[in-house]
Order: sequence, then C-alpha cells, then structure tokens
Amino acid sequence: MPNDYGSNSLPFTPMGEVKSTMAIVLKKICLIAICGLMILANTRNATPQSVAEVGQTAPPFTLADEFQNLHSLEDYLGKPIILYFTHNMCHYCTQIIAFLKRAQTRYQGTDLAILTINVWADEGELIKRYKEAYDLPFPMLAGKNPTLLRNYEVNYVPIIAFINREGVIQELYHHYILETDFTKSAWAIVDGK
Repeated sequence: MPNDYGSNSLPFTPMGEVKSTMAIVLKKICLIAICGLMILANTRNATPQSVAEVGQTAPPFTLADEFQNLHSLEDYLGKPIILYFTHNMCHYCTQIIAFLKRAQTRYQGTDLAILTINVWADEGELIKRYKEAYDLPFPMLAGKNPTLLRNYEVNYVPIIAFINREGVIQELYHHYILETDFTKSAWAIVDGK
C-alpha cells in the first residue's frame, strides 16, 4: 500500500523512536535474563541428594510439622517406614489414609513409623486443616521443598515409599495403590522379608 510519499517503502522512523524502542527491548531482555538467573540460583540452592529408587537408600530430608518441630528421615532409620506424599485436594487419597490407619492398627506394638508429607504445605496451617479433616493420627510434615520434591520425583500424588530398617526403599508407588499391594508392601518392611 502506498504511503504518504507515493511509494511502497516503509515510512521513515525518527531516531528518537528507534532509541526508545531499543531501550524497551533491552530492558525486557535484561528482565528475562535476571529472571532466568534467579530460577537457576534457586534450583542450585535445591541440590538433589539422589533420586528415590527401589533398592537405593531413601533420600534424606528434614521437614517441619504443624508446630514447627523438625523431623528428619534419619531420626526414623532403623524402623520400617511408610512415607506418604499427598496434598489437601487429593480426594482419592482418603483411601490411602484408610490403608495407613489399618496398617497402624495391624502393626501396633511394632516399630513401624508412618510419616505423611503435604507437598503443598510450607507452614502449619495446611497441615492442621488436613489432619483435622481426615482425623490423621500420624506426623504430617510441610513438604513444599524443592529438593524433597525433586529427590522423590513428586509430580503428582499419591506417592508411597516403603522403606526398610536399613533405610532402603523396598517399594515405591507413583500412583494409586491397591490395598492388597499396600498390605503386602507394609508386611515386607515390618517383617523384614
């Protein structure tokens, strides 16, 4: 389409507008670079110890409960551990809670430790609401921690890790679990088979 000067060439842009546009573009590039560096720095602060795998030692962690008391996986080593990852909106996870409660009753008097981790919680309020809503008798820890989430590859819930007395992951479920599989896995870590 012809411009005001009768040609099809682009109209002349004053140098001041070019400099102004370039300044805006450079500011945007700098902002994107700063954001990228912040993300990189944040992931470097969250260095993974290892990735949770069956047959490997469970990755260590230290997390707070709803009262800000710290719990380390190390504190529970020497006991069979069921580690359960969930969050406040996992409605079908309520069946897993029933499995956990039955395991607690079945293995009462043994050294079985059941730890639950709320992957959305970074403080006590979400934990308190979850524990009240589901009458949860087990410790629940604030699990909104980049290193923990990466080490246990938490992309969704539920995730259940069955850890033997030596601290080795014997079974790891990254999905829903049937009660028969849950019961078999719990029996294997408690009875050491």
